[in-house]
Amino acid sequence: MADLPLLSIDVSIARESFLLECRLDIHGKCTAIFGPSGAGKSTLLDLINGNLSPDRGIIKLGKEILVDTSTQAFKAPYQRQIGWVPQDALLFPHLNVIDNLLFGHRRRRDSSHSSPSPHQVIGVLGLDRLLARWPRELSGGEKQRVALGRALLSNSKLLLLDEPLASLDAKKRSEILDLLDEIKHEFNIPIVHVTHSLAEVMRLADQLVLIDQGKIKAAGSIESLMGKADTPMLSDRRDAGSLLKLNDLTLVEGRPAVGLLEGQSLFLPLQAGEWRLPARALPLRVYVPAHEVILALEPPNGLSVRNKLACRIERLIPQTSQTMLVELAIGQQRLLASVTTAASEELGLRADLPVYALIKSLSLDVPAGRNLLSDSEHL
Repeated sequence: MADLPLLSIDVSIARESFLLECRLDIHGKCTAIFGPSGAGKSTLLDLINGNLSPDRGIIKLGKEILVDTSTQAFKAPYQRQIGWVPQDALLFPHLNVIDNLLFGHRRRRDSSHSSPSPHQVIGVLGLDRLLARWPRELSGGEKQRVALGRALLSNSKLLLLDEPLASLDAKKRSEILDLLDEIKHEFNIPIVHVTHSLAEVMRLADQLVLIDQGKIKAAGSIESLMGKADTPMLSDRRDAGSLLKLNDLTLVEGRPAVGLLEGQSLFLPLQAGEWRLPARALPLRVYVPAHEVILALEPPNGLSVRNKLACRIERLIPQTSQTMLVELAIGQQRLLASVTTAASEELGLRADLPVYALIKSLSLDVPAGRNLLSDSEHL
């Protein structure tokens, strides 16, 4: 018997000239809802949270029915045990940090499931020195940390994050991403994260939902969607690429890190002391831009490129009028390479052909999304 979805959604809603139609099952620790501005991401979150009611449909959280238009069932937001973190934090200005944090915690009506304690949340989010401050005295990043803490302490069965990093600079976004990664592994509370930042998706998401113009374009595990040469909204991007998972990593002082990829060594641009790797971070995700991958028909010698991975071509898909996206198999994992149409023809690239993928260590983005994370990184 299949596991019960965390969220089961089958709804439609019309707002002026916009129509959202969504049929979706959500699983996993962290699901990213990814798409451009105006795609329907925030509308979908409002439906899950109860800020909006659909014209038609049903939403279930596990076995619990949140809304069902066929029976006129509807649970208000305060009845749903869902923690919501919006872009602007929305802290109560008349309450200091500790009272903002404990606002929902003090009003808990159901403690049938395990929730983090105030001590745990304050420690993980680093809020100890902020407890007596007022919202007006906090920076943007500090406000978002408090908003996250408040949501975690409200006895939530689910966290909804509505682009909480959109208004922050690159440094603050990186800090909050680290905290979200910590929350994901430290607390057993699933996350649905709305974003249009590919860096945030690669860093946090287990499941990826692609949405545009009110329609679900694709949904599945992030590695499978990013590894395909024909995934809507991803494979035609300028920064198209793939995610590789490493279950083993060796850090030796003064030498690059080495991970194992389906039995082959992958040299990474990391050194001991440069980046702390907690045990929970394994498997480690590595983002490989497709335009940084070079293909060879024979194992090359005499090159400075250290990563020479034996692959097999799965398929080739036109990317632009002059480029092809080549989907490569490395065991069960997938790697994308972007090559010119002329080069593809000259090499005779075709499905099932064995090739070697050459990748400079410095072109690898690890942990995935670190290099992509910038203020200008949008769809």
